[in-house]
Amino acid sequence: MATPRLARSPTCMSCLRRLASQQPHLPSPLSWTQTRAKATKAELEDLQGIPVRLLQDIPGFGRKHSIIRVKAGRMRNIWFPKGAAEYMTKQRFTELGLSEGAIGVRDRTFGKELVVEAETDKKKQTSSSSTSKSKRKEILALSPEEAQTLLSTLLPEVLVFPRIPVSTTPAEPAIPRSPSLAANAAISTSDAAAAEVTPIFGSVSRGDILAVIKENLVADPNGGRVALEDESLEIIGLDPEYDGDNRIKRLGTFQVRISPGVGAEGRVIESVSRTVQVVPESS
Repeated sequence: MATPRLARSPTCMSCLRRLASQQPHLPSPLSWTQTRAKATKAELEDLQGIPVRLLQDIPGFGRKHSIIRVKAGRMRNIWFPKGAAEYMTKQRFTELGLSEGAIGVRDRTFGKELVVEAETDKKKQTSSSSTSKSKRKEILALSPEEAQTLLSTLLPEVLVFPRIPVSTTPAEPAIPRSPSLAANAAISTSDAAAAEVTPIFGSVSRGDILAVIKENLVADPNGGRVALEDESLEIIGLDPEYDGDNRIKRLGTFQVRISPGVGAEGRVIESVSRTVQVVPESS
């Protein structure tokens, strides 16, 4: 005799025991309860809520005209005010000629692949754009050999930077004296000039020098194509006691080396040297 087909799975324990006693070949009720698939939290959420009909494609939920169940709060606060969905009442089911059997399940993957593809395309475009900019910069920039020629031709031998000196008070003599010298001992003029250090308001940085270099390069149509950065300059003659890192903080004469870059096959291009003079600013 064939096993009768159950139209619906029994859930009551007394019903399970009665069926087990009538059908000895069936597994025990305990095994039935253990083998039942446990619904996930996402599946339970998709089966709860109120029925709504989507009036537009909504990624993560479904296409336009899909009928699904969503939380009442989402519908009340977000979708309904924006016109993204409508409530599916019994009257609305009747008007559309549908039954509650038309209620489907939320499509969590809808639209997600399109978003991933769009982000991938955007990253590719950004990478391509940055690559093209880098190539364009390389094409526009002069070679180190050409840059060296322009620097040697257009830059004056001396780059002058006027700065306001910091005045020294009589109580703080600018010429330091050795403790072994007598109070009335004289110091030669040359020693005094060498010992005197006059600080200035502000400073002369590599950026300041680079700005003056670029101003001189503008005289040539190709001067703007010389690729120079702050790191291309080296200031010679800085004293850690008075100056900062790559920054002049006193009156005086210094040297600056300008590196035009590395040539083809790693060949080092000779740097261009110029004199930097920091002089008192005239009132």
